Parts: sequence; structure tokens; C-alpha cells
Amino acid sequence: MLRRSLVALFALVASAPLHAQAVVALDGFHNNESKMPDHYQWEGKSDGSFGKLADGFRAHDVELRTIRSRIDAKALDGVRLLIIVDPDTPDETADPKYIEDAEIDAIQKWVMGGGRLVLLGNDKGHAEFTHFNKLASRFGIEFLEQTFPKVSGKAILEATGSDAIFEAGLKAYLVEVAPLKLTLPAQSMMKVDGTDIMALARVGSGMVFALGDPWLYDEYIERDDNIKIATNLFTMLLQD
Repeated sequence: MLRRSLVALFALVASAPLHAQAVVALDGFHNNESKMPDHYQWEGKSDGSFGKLADGFRAHDVELRTIRSRIDAKALDGVRLLIIVDPDTPDETADPKYIEDAEIDAIQKWVMGGGRLVLLGNDKGHAEFTHFNKLASRFGIEFLEQTFPKVSGKAILEATGSDAIFEAGLKAYLVEVAPLKLTLPAQSMMKVDGTDIMALARVGSGMVFALGDPWLYDEYIERDDNIKIATNLFTMLLQD
């Protein structure tokens, strides 16, 4: 019942149809945690999966893929939007796969040609930063190896942003975020107490969205206005 209601809501709040027959791919190579196999995966059933997000995409007839190999032009063929989330560390899997320079070159070329890239990091101690930032830096983005907000206990952030995806003051619910350092072409979409949290870079014919939090996994996708904000975001990224 919960998943059916979420799918209905995801479809209801869409402000415009998503790109017809769009293909959304999830990087399951650099995030492939042996200790939590369904963590941030389409097919997962736990609170840490992207199962509900997958249901929302399918409600718009979006084709979902998972890339299980190094990312190259062949892997990106036909893909409209690529999500790279929470690259593995040695604490999460015995054999973490780090993003290599050839992959970065292929992804940058794909974005320049019109690809839409979503980079979802994680806070200090929960994601790999060095290689992930080599990719992000191609678009003026750096994930800072910190945890924001700086509080005792769980660092929960409920905030709105300046971008149109936050229409009428919609509030995002985020947990333990890696803040961002931005240079052009990246532009801030959400700034909290002077700290950049979300960013968008327009590069060539493509776009890159960045947030230092996996954000839309099952545990929190329905908190505050996350569904509406996510629908606005993906509508923007997937529209013609």
C-alpha cells in the first residue's frame, strides 16, 4: 500500500511529463557494497534502497538500468540521466572500485553532448572523496569531507533553496550532508548559513546536479517535501 500511494503521489505532483522513454541509469559499479548489497539500488527492499524512487520513475514510463561495469561510451549509450551515488570505501566493501580517469573523460564528453548527471555523495566517513571529486571538479564542484550541519547527534537538515525546484518554499529533508565548494560553471541551488548544499552546473548541452547526501532512499524520500522537490528536479533534468 505504501509503495502504491507513493507512485500515485509521484505521478500526481509532476508539473510536466518527463522525457518520453527516457533511460535513467544507476551506477552499480562504484557503489556495490558487499556488506549492504541493496544499499542505494533500484531492486532493494530495505530503508537504504532506491526502491520507492524506482517506482516513481516507472510511473512515468522511464526505463531504469544499472551499470555494473566501468563507465564508458558503450555503457552510456542511450542513457539520458546517470546517477552516481555514494562511491564505496574499504569499510563498505572488500574491493572498492574507484572512478578512473578514462571514466571521467567519458562522462564529461557524454554530459557535454547533452547527458544529465546526478552526483549524490555522502558525509565524512561514509563515502570515497578523492576519486569522486576528480569527476565532480570537471564541473566546478567539490564535495568537502565534512558533515553538515555540525551538531551533536544525527545532523538533520531541513531547508529550502533559491532554485525553482523549491517553488513556494518547499523544504528538503537531508541527513548528514557533505557540503560543497563551487566554482564556475556550478551555481548554488541551496545555501544554508553561507554553506552551499546543492548545485547545478550547465555544461555544453548537458547538466550536472550535485548534493552531498544520497537523499532519496526509501527511509527519507517521503519526509517533508522531498517527493515534490525530486519530481521538480527530475522533470527539469529529463525534459527536452
